[in-house]
Amino acid sequence: MKKIVKVLCLGAMLIGIGTAANAQFRQSVYLNGNIPTGDFASDASNGPTLIAAYNTGVPLTYEQIGKDATLGFGLGYRVSYRFDVGVGLVAPYANIDFLWNTISGKWSDKYSDAYMSSPTYFNIPFMGGVSYIYDELPWNDISAFAEFAIGTDLFWITSEGSSDNIKLSYKSTFAFAWQIGAGAYFGEHVSVGLHYYGLGTHNIDYTQGTLDDNAAAQAQVAVNDAAGMGRQRRSVGSLMLRIGFHF
Repeated sequence: MKKIVKVLCLGAMLIGIGTAANAQFRQSVYLNGNIPTGDFASDASNGPTLIAAYNTGVPLTYEQIGKDATLGFGLGYRVSYRFDVGVGLVAPYANIDFLWNTISGKWSDKYSDAYMSSPTYFNIPFMGGVSYIYDELPWNDISAFAEFAIGTDLFWITSEGSSDNIKLSYKSTFAFAWQIGAGAYFGEHVSVGLHYYGLGTHNIDYTQGTLDDNAAAQAQVAVNDAAGMGRQRRSVGSLMLRIGFHF
């Protein structure tokens, strides 16, 4: 986490440099479509479980959670400064995205048949980075860009189960994240880019039931670990098509 803070501070310094150079302040809003990668996209299977209520076919629980994500959608917001470097523009930026994925239909149908709520996945990456824009292409009003950023990702999983049966709640986690992308601006206000988001390897802990008390939740996690059914690790990534609107 200290490294992430240092990186974000460096990003802030770069933005400050841009300001001193009479840079142009820009705000951007993005529409994101994402294809999950890594463990995030791997198929969930009906593994053995210690919770008898789930032996009827509902697949995920603590053994499979964090898998089987489908195509997702999201929104993004960015603030940046652009300044001329002689050949093209450099734009330091800070960016936040809100990404949403569900589990596949074949498993969500099982939850519906069992009258249970299925888990939904949310990723909220916050990153600082820099974009290079080459605006001297031979085509009018078209510029190319490439960018890179690092930061942190919050992985949040909604609970699964039902109010009158066993419910599993999952602890939100943070992990180091990065992204790389390239694309084109069409005029001043619209861009299209292909990006890869490496959202880190997340440790996932769960609590049986909806435990609000931190001490109780930590005690439950310790019991889970002792029983060999606790922490899971999932690599999370997304290949994304981003359409940007810049102001």
